[in-house]
Amino acid sequence: MCSTHRLHARPHARPQDTLADLLAMLHTGQGDAMAGVQALLWAHPGFAPGHCLHAALLVMAGSEDALPALARTLHIAEALPPGATSERERRHLAAARAWLERDLKEALQLYGEIAADDPLDTLALRVAHFGDLQWGRTAQLRDRIAAALPHWHERMPGYGHVLGMYAFGLAENGEHAGAAAVGRRALAFDRRNAGAVHAVAHALDMQGRSVDGIDWLQARASAWTTSESYAPHLWWHQALCHLDLDDVAAALLILDARLPAGARAGAPALVDASALLWRLQLRGIDVAERWQRVASAWAVTPERGLRPFNDTHAILAYVGAGRIGHAQWLMTALRASAERTQDLQGLVAHAALPVCEAVMRFGAGDHAAAVECLLQHRHLAQHCGGSRAQCDLVQQTLLEAALRDGQWELARSLTEERIAARPYSEMNRRLMARCEAREQRPLRQAGRFVGSAHACA
Repeated sequence: MCSTHRLHARPHARPQDTLADLLAMLHTGQGDAMAGVQALLWAHPGFAPGHCLHAALLVMAGSEDALPALARTLHIAEALPPGATSERERRHLAAARAWLERDLKEALQLYGEIAADDPLDTLALRVAHFGDLQWGRTAQLRDRIAAALPHWHERMPGYGHVLGMYAFGLAENGEHAGAAAVGRRALAFDRRNAGAVHAVAHALDMQGRSVDGIDWLQARASAWTTSESYAPHLWWHQALCHLDLDDVAAALLILDARLPAGARAGAPALVDASALLWRLQLRGIDVAERWQRVASAWAVTPERGLRPFNDTHAILAYVGAGRIGHAQWLMTALRASAERTQDLQGLVAHAALPVCEAVMRFGAGDHAAAVECLLQHRHLAQHCGGSRAQCDLVQQTLLEAALRDGQWELARSLTEERIAARPYSEMNRRLMARCEAREQRPLRQAGRFVGSAHACA
């Protein structure tokens, strides 16, 4: 399951070669690996490695809607005649089967064991890396890839992809200089590796180096703007840099032009749009009409369930748009999903739902209750299922709620923490100025959050 740098299917290619191309698409974020593997399996229905890739992609979709397709590909692969699958392929299928049966942690543990036994299996490594992010295993994001790297060398196809994963793991662990260096090195092996571009952008963002972040992304636009999977998220990162520099107009331009919010946008793009809109709303920017578009898109997006992180962002949109009935309905659905999938119970009960409750309190203007809710989950970012840059939204909401409620000492303490973590951030300096001036929001004409009184769980 080792990948290569070839990105485009070749005429009359062997299925093994096509598989390598598809793995490269997955790792770089260039092309549509899902459509490619479906075409591969249509032409070669007995090709077991293709079923392993298809199953892994469906696992990483993290969607209830993907489970029927996962069941079909596993049924076909498991019915292949003896000798058609290798031991490693059977292990891949067993891991995906565990996911289908809603034993999520077991599934990802099995993928991790495959990668530990064969560090050259980049597909298993990629799925385990996804699992580490989903379950907030921050140290594992770095250490799992670090354990694999000694088995690789720079002449091996796929080495740059492994470096890209390692760069992201370093960034998530606050090792920003190392993340930037490793991410740049990964790009030397494949300049179209959008994942490596993301890792460096992430490291710059987490330091508050916003000018450098914008320059980095603009200079490498050709590597990521054509990536369907990475482009919206990297535009989001660039918008965060503009917000940090107080360039609201540039952030709004990216939101309107680059972050799709239609019915076909897909959950990842809607997550980014919702997260950016919430940050703008926290700053007192009137984004009421935009909230309606994003909320309407979430309303027709298939239920995910297996990614509470996504559903939490849908609730942000419903609260921002004043669709409190939608938000309450989705919270009920989250609880039901957790009951069906025991692995999710802790994540939903102790991370997703408390944030949703606090968001609804904030939306209703009950800032004291929002502070109380969020203070009970100060280190939620380690367990929310997203990156530290994404989960910083929770910390920003807590800080803004404290400011609006006049809890000045708490707000100052939270701001000092932010300055220590992001010493170059202009936004942090503005926040400290507000604390010192004891200045409440909104500073600009704000589209009012509409919410309902809702007790914190």
